[in-house]
Amino acid sequence: MAVGGGTNIIGASLTAMAFAFAAPSARAAAVAAPAVQIAIGGGTVDSAAFRWSSALSEILSRPPGLPDCDPSAPCGVPGVIATARTYDDSASLLKALADRRVATAVVPALPVFRARCLQSGLVRAPFAVLKNLYRQPLYIVVPGGLPAIAQPKGWTGKTLTVGVAGSDSALIASALLEAYGVPRDRVKTLRLPPAQALAAMRSRTAAVGIFIGRTYDAPVADLVRHGFTLVSLPDSPERKRLLKAVPVLEAAAIPPGAFPGLPPTSTVSQTVSWVAGPGLDSAIAEKLVAAIAEPHNLTRLEELVDPVPPVPEGEAFLGAPAPLADAAKHFAGMNHLPTGTIDCPTPSR
Repeated sequence: MAVGGGTNIIGASLTAMAFAFAAPSARAAAVAAPAVQIAIGGGTVDSAAFRWSSALSEILSRPPGLPDCDPSAPCGVPGVIATARTYDDSASLLKALADRRVATAVVPALPVFRARCLQSGLVRAPFAVLKNLYRQPLYIVVPGGLPAIAQPKGWTGKTLTVGVAGSDSALIASALLEAYGVPRDRVKTLRLPPAQALAAMRSRTAAVGIFIGRTYDAPVADLVRHGFTLVSLPDSPERKRLLKAVPVLEAAAIPPGAFPGLPPTSTVSQTVSWVAGPGLDSAIAEKLVAAIAEPHNLTRLEELVDPVPPVPEGEAFLGAPAPLADAAKHFAGMNHLPTGTIDCPTPSR
């Protein structure tokens, strides 16, 4: 595990093991062929993104000097030492990716899409998607037993907590209010970091909480256990407007049993992608993409990131927030998997 941009303990341990147990000739070969270092950026240490970056680093690492892979077990890319690094927010992670301080990153679709398409002061670099990894559902939390606010049209005059300014939650909340016809000047908006936003819900300082990100899975479950419920966003003209306004969003459903006592809930979600920066060698990218789809590695990945389910392989190269990397296109083509990139909005004239 790595913190604060440091070295991943998993990668360091594997290197030590390789030199400890390799035969002298193998150690000499290892010295002659230096390892390829791959840094994988993720979110904060308690985030799903960092758990995924750590899982990827564990699976992909195969330092020089280790024996040949057992074909019946997970195995990394020979010569690669992957490390996971933490970042506090998507903006700093994308900057690190653009500056080649990390080679790849686990990052939500919206900041990647905005950096590519909107050019609104965010980092702009030739980012490319290696694979879509998992999805983040949108949670809209309200106190139970108050049908008047069970839909956005009932939020007029209420206090909403939507995440800090510029966060995915805040940007999506703004688009949601517009799509559902709720005047922004008719609601009070609290832009708070996660812990304070959740506290505002528990104290009933806020009547509506709008959250996106797997970081909120457990806290939202706790709110539900204490009498809160989730707002459903079924198919409607308003939801279609929201999906058009934020193209990285897609229709989704929170399954029954995901939260105690709640029925299936219609919502929207965004993907979290594994994104390559300009510092990733194309030949290494080919090996990384192939390795992470190897059945034994895929099974191990699912174990490491549980309970967050991966995007199904048949959807892993669809709806990418940036152009697919050549390695991803090649792998998808060889395996007859569908591909697609979300179009940037057409500038209004």
